Amino acid sequence: MNSLDILQTAPFNLSTKSAQEIMHQIANMSLADKVGQLFFLLHFDKTVHGDMFDICKKYKPGGLMFRPTNEDVTKALVTFAEKEMAIRPFFSANVESGANALIADETGYGSPMLLSAIDDNQLVAQAVSDMASVSASAGANMTFSPVVDLQINPDNPITQTRSFGDQVDQVIRMSEQFVKGFLQHHILPVIKHFPGDGVDNRDHHLLPSINSLSFPEWLATYGKVYKTLIDQGAPCIMAGHILLPDYERTQFPDIADHEIKPATLSSHLLQGLLRRQLGFNGLIITDASTMGGFNSFYPRKQAVVETIKAGCDMLLFTTDLAEDYQCVYQAAETGEISARRLNEALVRILGTKAMISSKQSAVLQTNKQDANALKAAVFDKGITLVKNEIAFKKLEVEKHKKILLLDLHNGHSVSQQVIKRLSEAGFQVTKPESDDVAFGFEAMMGSRQAMMKKYDLILYTLNYQVKSNQTTNRVSFGQPMGQFLPLFLKEIPTIMVSFGNPYHLADAPRVPVYINAYSDQEGVISATLDKLLGKSEFKGVSPVDAFCGRFDTRCY
Repeated sequence: MNSLDILQTAPFNLSTKSAQEIMHQIANMSLADKVGQLFFLLHFDKTVHGDMFDICKKYKPGGLMFRPTNEDVTKALVTFAEKEMAIRPFFSANVESGANALIADETGYGSPMLLSAIDDNQLVAQAVSDMASVSASAGANMTFSPVVDLQINPDNPITQTRSFGDQVDQVIRMSEQFVKGFLQHHILPVIKHFPGDGVDNRDHHLLPSINSLSFPEWLATYGKVYKTLIDQGAPCIMAGHILLPDYERTQFPDIADHEIKPATLSSHLLQGLLRRQLGFNGLIITDASTMGGFNSFYPRKQAVVETIKAGCDMLLFTTDLAEDYQCVYQAAETGEISARRLNEALVRILGTKAMISSKQSAVLQTNKQDANALKAAVFDKGITLVKNEIAFKKLEVEKHKKILLLDLHNGHSVSQQVIKRLSEAGFQVTKPESDDVAFGFEAMMGSRQAMMKKYDLILYTLNYQVKSNQTTNRVSFGQPMGQFLPLFLKEIPTIMVSFGNPYHLADAPRVPVYINAYSDQEGVISATLDKLLGKSEFKGVSPVDAFCGRFDTRCY
């Protein structure tokens, strides 16, 4: 496909005049400026390499990705780029469930899985419109979302609540709302992480993970998701550090195990599967090139070149910017990255920018009052009562006055908000710490009758959030003796609430009452307590098999 064909077909659909202008622009760019467009940098106010404004002037990067920051920061860089840079960068963030991923003082909509659990297309569309309008007002023109991975393996430590669920049609339905909603606000959605996370039990931040589905299974699941969104005009895809071995072995029967590479380094997956078989003509961006999954196959100086050669159009993040830039520049100068391949990447980068450059009109932003009402509606409708084997209706002071609160987490406790609310409602809450040896002995080896007199109800608040670079997201019931184990299920009413990982029934299969809230956002915690106190009914529909495919998790 030549440059003109690329630009005049989906998802670009540019006029002949616009396409020719882009080709003329590329022809007049210096090699240094061309190479700069391949780089998508992580924004820092200051780095070891200097001030971000100076970096933008020197390297002319094709994109900048923001972590949560102040709106003044984003707008200052947008203004700077308009005045000082001939080609405006992509300005992006991980707006997966809210503009809080871009602007630090914003609040989000909990998580993608919480949005999916409300099972309401119209409400999801309104939520996406709000997060898109806030992001656009702050200067964003791209988002690294939606996450279109299928949450197939309960032990996957990184996908979980970032996914819309484990059902193909549900993931498609939710993803469509995100793609359409962001495009309506002139923000380019980047669907991720091709060829699909959620099957392995490992995190590709740490190592190259594997989508181990057979190729026919992949086509019916992940392939269906990608093909549907591609056909609907999704403009950008993020390539993950994820292998798809069965596809490679199907296409190349003699391929050796060590030759099978992740999408970010595999021309088989990018050029063969994604471009030719699935028909994707848009922009391909790597996942973060600082991750272990990317840096396991080649020396760094070779990896940053191989990813462009394989078919990635832009490199997300750098280790040492000067080193990475020089490696790519030299490869382009010597022809290791061919002029044709470099030109193809630039055509797609500039073509994608042209899709939004003429659409910078002001967007209407949802007012704060309406946005807060939207968030409250999402929280109320998404929180899910997964299991209720004791016909629990609500917490009552007359029946449950003395509550034992067992609070377990991987970094953030929700207990302060829970204790305050329950205490205000008239309950007496006791919360032992995980290293409370006296409680440990009492729970493990003390009198059962004494425990039954001391507590009317046991409430677990679990907050195990997905995080980069963790090997597992399973609950830990305390050391050295597992003192927080569900030991009194048949003697004291027990309720377990998860504000993160939706699969804790795997580690506490016979807990009688289990609730998934999917987020530890303050508003979600408040809405969950409303439901525990009987002020609101549970309305969520679980987007995943929270019983983990096990029979015992359904037992009591």
